[in-house]
Amino acid sequence: MSLESSRNPEPTTTPDGGVDGSPAPTLIERVVASPVSRSAYASVVVHVLLGILLALATVTAHREPPSRPLVLALDDGWAEADGPDDAETIEIGSNDDRATAGGEPEIAPEEIASAGIPVDVPALEPINAAAPMADAPDPANVDDGPAAADGPRAATVSIQLPIGKAAAGGAALPADRATAGGESGVPYASRRGESRGRAVRGKGGSPASEAAVEQGLAWLALHQANDGSWRFDLDGCRCEGACRDPGTLSSTTASTAIALLPFLGAGNTHLEGRHQETVSRGIYYLLSRMQSTPRGGDLCEGTMYGHGISTLVLAEALGMTGDDLLRKPCRDAVRFIETSQDVHGGGWRYLPGQAGDITVTTWQVAALRSAGLAGVETSSPTFEGARRFLDSVATQKGAAYGYRTPAAAPCTSAIGLLCRLYTGWGGDREPLQRGITALARPGPKPHAIYQNFYLAQALIQTDHPVWPRWNSRNRDQIVALQSRVGHETGSWFFADRETASGGRLAHTALAVLTLEVYYRLLPIYRQEAVTDAP
Repeated sequence: MSLESSRNPEPTTTPDGGVDGSPAPTLIERVVASPVSRSAYASVVVHVLLGILLALATVTAHREPPSRPLVLALDDGWAEADGPDDAETIEIGSNDDRATAGGEPEIAPEEIASAGIPVDVPALEPINAAAPMADAPDPANVDDGPAAADGPRAATVSIQLPIGKAAAGGAALPADRATAGGESGVPYASRRGESRGRAVRGKGGSPASEAAVEQGLAWLALHQANDGSWRFDLDGCRCEGACRDPGTLSSTTASTAIALLPFLGAGNTHLEGRHQETVSRGIYYLLSRMQSTPRGGDLCEGTMYGHGISTLVLAEALGMTGDDLLRKPCRDAVRFIETSQDVHGGGWRYLPGQAGDITVTTWQVAALRSAGLAGVETSSPTFEGARRFLDSVATQKGAAYGYRTPAAAPCTSAIGLLCRLYTGWGGDREPLQRGITALARPGPKPHAIYQNFYLAQALIQTDHPVWPRWNSRNRDQIVALQSRVGHETGSWFFADRETASGGRLAHTALAVLTLEVYYRLLPIYRQEAVTDAP
């Protein structure tokens, strides 16, 4: 045998196919050993890891922020601040507080005296102005003692609202539930058709104010999110950052409800009207957010503001349509208000059971009054508690009101006086007339939208003699301040510190509601309704 053959012997094959006696690799071993397979394994691992990372990033980016209490009014410092430097006083006989940029004089004493109301009304006491509230305090840090929480939240309440078909309960409430004094005895009839036009002409509206209402509704409709909600920060709408002055508050029930009220005020419901689909989607969103609890149906999202305004929407929609699909959710929401009242002081605040403030309390009372007019039973002891709370924050024998303690701030006084009408005071009550006169005498401040929103209701409810002149100024200055630029066309933003955190959405809704005062107040705020309190 040659040297070459000894160095390179011929390979031998075993019976099982191996070489030199070693077993042949299996198919799986050959695949694993292949460089192509190894490359594919690495690619799969890398893609799986990238997918997991992207999914985690998406979940984090879309996590909803924790709910914070909505404040469309004042913080604690409003009523308790010390020091005279920032004091604000309404002085009868002073011309410092002009109604408009043109400097119109205050409403003349003769206009008030002609109706038999004394003109020597004492000025409201000074109240120190606090800085505007950017955000409400965290509910966990409030100092009112523990909230009375009764059990965990249960399943979400969901309901399908029909579009374009008759309500189960008919288009109007039965005659035995209709409020006296409305058009043909039908609740809310003045919000629709020719009745709306007659109310505008008879109560002090104008073609310009009605055009402003429709432009405001168009802006609101354009800024509804795809899920039917509205957001104070204008997130999720078709605005895409084109509008300035977004709000900072996070309660989506509050933002959705405050946006829905102007549509209902102009006669639109989930069953009829130009904005029927917009209203239907909005109400469906609210109902999808209702949580079933031992207390009742919870629409708070962290604040009783959101619940009160949402309940008011459900009650008005029920009263306008008689739709039985809304009756149980409205009844559940009313029960939540009643069981969340402060049993000692009689008011409401951010969380159930907290000692009350006047702004949250008034939204709850308005919702209860509207629900009662829609045929949902409400509790007389609940209203008695609300009266007790009003007494606790009143001064000047009921002519002026503070936020949580007795004071005479103009905005809280307007809120308190209207709430007195809700809870049974007649329009001729002397402290009521005295307080309204003191507030109305200087004329409406152009940017005090929250105060003017409440004062307009109180003036028209009591048929106050200064209403025609006060209203003409307030109406025209609101119309003049409506935006006519770009994507903001039809909206408002006021230099109003009480509602700054609600942003352009809240200001637009309040402006439209104020311009609808001539017809949207029937029947909940009409004289027959407010004097027939439980």
